[in-house]
Amino acid sequence: MDTSDLFSGEYIAFFAIMAVVIPLLFLTSRQDMMFEEKRQVAWSNMARPLGLTYERGGILSGEFEGLPVRIFREKGERMGHTKADASVYVVRVEVPGKLPRNFIAAPRKWTSLLERMGVPNVFKAGEPVLDEAYIFQCGGVSAGEKLLQEPDVQQALRDLVNPESVSFVQENHVGLAYETPGFVEDADKVRRHLEVLARAANALAKAQERLQLAA
Repeated sequence: MDTSDLFSGEYIAFFAIMAVVIPLLFLTSRQDMMFEEKRQVAWSNMARPLGLTYERGGILSGEFEGLPVRIFREKGERMGHTKADASVYVVRVEVPGKLPRNFIAAPRKWTSLLERMGVPNVFKAGEPVLDEAYIFQCGGVSAGEKLLQEPDVQQALRDLVNPESVSFVQENHVGLAYETPGFVEDADKVRRHLEVLARAANALAKAQERLQLAA
């Protein structure tokens, strides 16, 4: 058998495959670019109705009901998502006060591994809906438990639970995270989410202030 025929056959097969793969890669890249451009236009158009500022790179920031707000896209691994390469869209509102040290309400849907790994200072709220939705952690467990016993705090956190997203409290912020960008194209829907987040942020701050005054 002439090896030159074999090599020529291999080269032909290689170039035939590349002729199919390269256009597909180009098409995928082009589609990603078009999606990103569409997203940035949508977010830019969203800024004014929400009273926020559009930052280059695709971030909405400003204040809502007097509270600092930030809407952005994040990698799944940074949010504790089980799919590290997933894009997560986050709406985050700052709590207007200082919560107990390292107080966290992590979304159980994405971070249940934390419990199985034996992470310290993890506790339960004792309220079925909350314990099903969140994994709670606090630098001082007793301080976190007292905060979660406040009725308005429990109600505010329950209001954040919905099938479209996961909710969280972390680094003195309350937030909602989504796997789909579609919600950000609807200003009224985002406003409703911001209203719920603002209520939760205020409820947490006021409850913590009451506890500190009573101590």
